[in-house]
Amino acid sequence: MTLPAPLAPAAAEARIAAILEVAGVLRREGRGALALPLLEHLAGLHPGRGDIRFTHVAVLGEQGRVLEAIGQLMALKQRGFTPELLAAIQAQAEAAVGQFNAHLARQDTASAERYAAALAELLPQNTAMLQAALSCNQALGRAAEALRYAEAIVALEPNNREARTALADMLHDAGEIGREIEHRGILALSPAPEAAALLQLRDLHDAAGLILCRPLTPRSREQLGHLVTAAKALQVEVPAGTEWEAWANHYRVLMDALDMEVALRPPTPRPVGKLEMLAATGEKLDWKALRAKADGLGAECVFFAAADEAYVDLYARWYALSVQRYADAPFLTVIHVIGGRNGRDGGALKRIAERVGVADPRLVFTADDFDAAAVTTRIYDAPPKTWSEKPVAHLQSARFQRLGALLAKLERPVFVSDIDLLLQRGVADLLAAHAGDDVVLNENEVTFSAGARITANLLLVNPTAHGAAFVDALARYLDDRLARPEVSRWIDQVALTLTRHNLQVNSPAARIGYFDTASDINNVMYPSYQDHPFRFLSLFHGFDTSSLEDDPRVLGENGLDASAA
Repeated sequence: MTLPAPLAPAAAEARIAAILEVAGVLRREGRGALALPLLEHLAGLHPGRGDIRFTHVAVLGEQGRVLEAIGQLMALKQRGFTPELLAAIQAQAEAAVGQFNAHLARQDTASAERYAAALAELLPQNTAMLQAALSCNQALGRAAEALRYAEAIVALEPNNREARTALADMLHDAGEIGREIEHRGILALSPAPEAAALLQLRDLHDAAGLILCRPLTPRSREQLGHLVTAAKALQVEVPAGTEWEAWANHYRVLMDALDMEVALRPPTPRPVGKLEMLAATGEKLDWKALRAKADGLGAECVFFAAADEAYVDLYARWYALSVQRYADAPFLTVIHVIGGRNGRDGGALKRIAERVGVADPRLVFTADDFDAAAVTTRIYDAPPKTWSEKPVAHLQSARFQRLGALLAKLERPVFVSDIDLLLQRGVADLLAAHAGDDVVLNENEVTFSAGARITANLLLVNPTAHGAAFVDALARYLDDRLARPEVSRWIDQVALTLTRHNLQVNSPAARIGYFDTASDINNVMYPSYQDHPFRFLSLFHGFDTSSLEDDPRVLGENGLDASAA
C-alpha cells in the first residue's frame, strides 16, 4: 500500500484555512455544534496554533460546554499568558459564573461545585472562586476537598479569619489537632479588631487547651507561653454581677493555672503531715499498724477516697459496701475525712465512722485537721455557677495531696476516686491489665479543655518510682495553686493534665495507661440508678441517691444492711 505524499506547507496551510472557513460559516449560521468536530480535529493536529485553539474554546463556550472550554484553557495556560488567552479566560469565566449561579438557584449544589472547582483551578489566585468551591464542598460533605480550598485561601490571605476558622474546624474534625493548633493560636493571638475581650480570652483558653491535651513539644511550649502571656495582659471589662463576669473569672483563673514553671519542675515528696487513723472495727492505728493490717489481709490493692464530713455521711457507706461486695482481689479501703480531727473531745473520727456503720476489718478511716473556715482563697466555678463559699477546690484535691504517703507506706496499687462512686464488678482483671503501667488515667477524649480532659473521679497508681513521681508532682502543684488568692474549681483536673506533662518531661520512660471509658468508668452523667456497663459508676453532682435505696442491682438483696463478718 502506498501512503499519500505529505502536503507542501503552502497546500497544508490552505487546507487548514479552508476547514477554518467552513467552521466559521457554520458558526455564523448558528450551527456551532457541526463546527466543533472540525475544530477539535484541527486542534488535535495543530496544538500550537493559537487561532485554532482559541476558536475551538470560543465555540465550546457558545455551545454551553463551558467546562470543556475551561479544560482547554488550562492546557493553553501551560504555554504562557498572552492577550488572547486572558481575553478567552475572562469570557469563559463569566460564562462559568453564570452557570454556577444558575445551578445554585436550582439548589443543585453538586453541579454548581463542578463550575466552582473549574474556576478555582483556572484562577487559583482568585479567593472568591476558591471560597465558592470551599462552600460547595462543605455543603456536599467533601471534607478533603473543602480542606484543600481552605488551605489555598489562607495561603493567599493569611488574615482571612473566616477561612482560617473554617480550616481549623476541619482539621479538628479530621483529628489533625497538631495542625489545628497552629491556626487556633494565630486566631487567638491576632483577634479581629471588633472582637470582645471576653471572647478573646475564651479563644486563648481554648487554644491553650488544645496544646495541653497533646504531648508537649518545644514548639507547642513556645505557643503556650505566648497564649498565657497574652491572657495575662488582656483587660476584660464586663458588668459586675453578670454571667459575663462569671465567664471572665472562669477563663482567667484557668489561664492563671497554666504556670508551666511550677507544673513541670522535678517532683519532690510531700511531707506526710499529721493524721489520725481508726479501723472501722474501732482500734486506733498508725502507719506501722496500717501497713501490718494491709500485710495481714494480703491486700493486693487499696481503694482510697477523701471527703469532708458532710460528704462522708452522704456517700461513704455506699462506697465502702460496694467495694466490700464486688472487689475480687484482697483489698484495703481507706476513707480520709478532711478536717475530721477537729472534734473538741478528740472523738470526731470515731463518731463519723460509727455513722458510716460498716464494721469491716478491711475498712480504715483517716483524718486531718484541715480547717475549711480558715481558707481565704476565692474559688471560681464555671457558669451558671460563679464562686463557692465552701473550699471545694481544696476538698477535691485532698486525696491527691494525701496519696503520696499512702502509696509509699503501703506499697500497693491504689485506686483513688471520688467518694460518690460505686464499684460494680471486680478489679482483678483491671489490675492485671495495667500491672505494667505506672499510672492509669481517665482521659475524656471528647473535650480539649485542660480542666476537663482528665477526669478526676478515678485514678490508679502503681507503687513504682514513676508512679511516685507522678503523685509527688501532682501534690506539689496543688499545694502551690491552693495557696493562691484565687483558684479554679477545676484545679484538680487541671493538675492531672499538667502532671501528665510533668511525668513525660521528667520521667520519659514512665508508662501511662488509660481506663476504658466505655466500660471501666463513666464520663456521662446518669440522673439516677439504671442499667449501665461501667465497672465504677461515678454518681456525679445531682444524682438522685434515693434511686439506690433497696435496689438489688446496687449491692444485692439487703446489701445496705450487710457488713463483713
